[in-house]
Amino acid sequence: MTVVFDRINRDTCYRLVLAVACFVSCGCGEYDRSSQFVPSVTVAESAVKAGMEAWKKGDPVGLVQGVTKPSVHVVDSHRKPGQQIVSYEILGEVPGNAPRCFAVKATLSGPETTERLRYIVVGIDPLWVFRQEDYDLLSHWEHPMEEKKKEAPAGDAAKNSSSGKQ
Repeated sequence: MTVVFDRINRDTCYRLVLAVACFVSCGCGEYDRSSQFVPSVTVAESAVKAGMEAWKKGDPVGLVQGVTKPSVHVVDSHRKPGQQIVSYEILGEVPGNAPRCFAVKATLSGPETTERLRYIVVGIDPLWVFRQEDYDLLSHWEHPMEEKKKEAPAGDAAKNSSSGKQ
């Protein structure tokens, strides 16, 4: 009887150790899902190029027209009104706070300047091309807020108009 009992305890112990090892190993290590949303270097660079070409044609930021699969959206709130890009050169992928970051040398008109810009590309379909400054604001939740205009109470307007007559 003790031989059978020892055999059951040993088998149970092995199964328990195996179950605990499987349970622990399944929970070990974190799976980084963000890599699923990182485009390849060539796809990301072509998205930056599509954004630059759209700017060169005078298109506004947002969905780049004419690009179908994957669609490209440009986020660039730092463009000055009326400022056009005359020429640009994608200098290549550079280190940044995102997996796909590109440096662009842009010659701009109105006023004429040459700037080095950084663009970050995220997503698979759609692709989002963010200017570095916009990406930083978004990643830190520091987007510019519109100020609400304070209206003077009706009583104050009447006081101001009556005091002006005296």
